[in-house]
Amino acid sequence: MNRIDRISALLVQLQSRPVVKSSEMAERFGVSQRTIYRDMRTLSEAGVPICGNSGIGYSLVDGYRLPSLMFTKEEAMAFLTAEKIIEQLTDSQNSNYFRQGMDKVRAALKTVDKDYLHHMDNSIAVYKSRNIRESLPNLLQTILSSINDRLITEVDYINAQGNKSKRTLEAVGVSYSHPCWYLSAWCHVREGYRAFRLDRINGIKITTDSHTRVHPPLESLLGVDDSQCLREVVLHTSKEVARYNADRCFFMGLTDEKELPNGEIEQTYMAYSLELLARWTLANADTTTVVSPVEVKDIIKQIIKNLDL
Repeated sequence: MNRIDRISALLVQLQSRPVVKSSEMAERFGVSQRTIYRDMRTLSEAGVPICGNSGIGYSLVDGYRLPSLMFTKEEAMAFLTAEKIIEQLTDSQNSNYFRQGMDKVRAALKTVDKDYLHHMDNSIAVYKSRNIRESLPNLLQTILSSINDRLITEVDYINAQGNKSKRTLEAVGVSYSHPCWYLSAWCHVREGYRAFRLDRINGIKITTDSHTRVHPPLESLLGVDDSQCLREVVLHTSKEVARYNADRCFFMGLTDEKELPNGEIEQTYMAYSLELLARWTLANADTTTVVSPVEVKDIIKQIIKNLDL
């Protein structure tokens, strides 16, 4: 990236963030922090009112607004792709908000780029998984609002076994792991952090009660769950089977893979149903072994015992 493009990109960052850190920008653009300092000084000398606080970062003077920037054709295509994904993989409310935003993006494009997007619209398709509800309940905006306001929510939840319960939660964040969305939250009932599938939440209400604790970052909670929901399962399998079942593995809850010194592949799953994963493993019994937990081995043994051979 040349200097002009980098300075333009820095200007975009200043408009889109409350604070821009020189260390983050240096890493983003592959330059030294000293280079970022010079670029910021160039913007300031050009009349852009930038505030710089040592140890905090750079920001625009409060109330200052810059003219709207034009999107490139490639950026607009990335937005179009994102629109297809959001339309199929989030709830209708969130999809509608994004669609409204996309209309504003299209309005800012040159005529030739608008035509390009119009003709390319039918060339991108995203298909929803059959393993989740036909449509998600409108939860994302409500959950994100409760996180921002640090307010406790009450939800009606149905677990993998079909058992209904009411949970009082302090939402930390939402994440997507194909093919489902999850809410990570502190659960007052379980007195611990749990993850809940959004398509299993039948109702949600934000209360007026504030969070009772300061929560860790979302990424530190991924994989933490209720024993009635997700269980970690570790399998060893051959490279050939891992490659052949690559797409199917994700539907079973695959979260990590690594090659072992003996050439086998160690797979880690977060599974809602140990029996389902046991049957999946049994289908590859000649090439796959269960490392943990022992319950999966017991289920496989019971299935074999019940076979009328």
